[in-house]
Amino acid sequence: MPALSRRKMCKYFFLGVSPFLASIVSSSLLNYQSRKILGFSSQSLTSESNILTERGNFLEEISRIKKLALPKNSHLYQSPTTADLDNFRVLASSLISQDINTAANKANTLNYEIVKFIDNSSEKIFYGLRERRVLGYPMRGWGSYFINPTYSSNALVEVPHVLFDKFSEEIGAKAFLGSAARGFLVAGAHRDANGTDTADVCNPINSIFQEVHKAWTSSQAKTWQIHGFSISDKPSFPSNTQSILSDGQGRLSTEVMDLSQRMRLRSFITYVYNELSASDVLNQQVNQGVTGQAFSSLGGTQNVQGIYCHSVGTAFTHIELEKSVRDSSTNRDLVSRSIADSIQAIT
Repeated sequence: MPALSRRKMCKYFFLGVSPFLASIVSSSLLNYQSRKILGFSSQSLTSESNILTERGNFLEEISRIKKLALPKNSHLYQSPTTADLDNFRVLASSLISQDINTAANKANTLNYEIVKFIDNSSEKIFYGLRERRVLGYPMRGWGSYFINPTYSSNALVEVPHVLFDKFSEEIGAKAFLGSAARGFLVAGAHRDANGTDTADVCNPINSIFQEVHKAWTSSQAKTWQIHGFSISDKPSFPSNTQSILSDGQGRLSTEVMDLSQRMRLRSFITYVYNELSASDVLNQQVNQGVTGQAFSSLGGTQNVQGIYCHSVGTAFTHIELEKSVRDSSTNRDLVSRSIADSIQAIT
């Protein structure tokens, strides 16, 4: 079937099918793969023991994943069941432990697949966990997850608001590559896929993203999470604010302090949410006298990944980047380099 015809079929499929009907689509459709839709350039090489091998550009792969995310108000996002969550936790634990064959077998029962992805630019190998697609498109919006088997930083880089926080996936992918971090998590749906915040994996909803996060932080991996905001929505902030950092608890963690310094050295106007008095010497150091509590709305204090990190005694760094930073390719490179350098230094 030609690619254009497939696209038309996908369009009519998504317009006409409900999430309930999508959940009972035949297994033959769930196994149908299309690797040319949306300009995907990776080449499928092998399929052994339920493991696919593909070669391509990792950044292009992440861009493709972003384009496949379920859009705002699509009403296509499917909440996982309790059994789905339990099974995915086992799957994610197997993958992070590099028990690839066990992970692949488990993924197969959950309509996911393990992909051995070889990055053309670096020849590095990553193992990805992604949802099987119908005519090239995901059906449930549960996200994609990658591990680096030769990691040098016991860290996770996370992108929970794909589509909503524009370019966050690119910044996250570059930080993941540049830091040789252990894991990379990308949400599979707009946070408002079924209506306001219905698919926001940072909120206390049942999400596959959170189950993977929990499984992968069990090894004491530290987390860096990428978000975005617009200064036009924050009139109380200093007008030149480009970044807000936080550990999710209002403390000045080593990770936050290090990243703050690196970003300021690259000329980003960066502030840190904290609960210290405005005159405290540490607040003076990171906020130049502006009270840290002024940034509480972007402090990530209710972020469920951050809450979990703190509950198991590992670090969480919440990174908010202003629209002007994310819209500039030069700034995206600089900020991702800052994050990567900080991850390498701290872990």
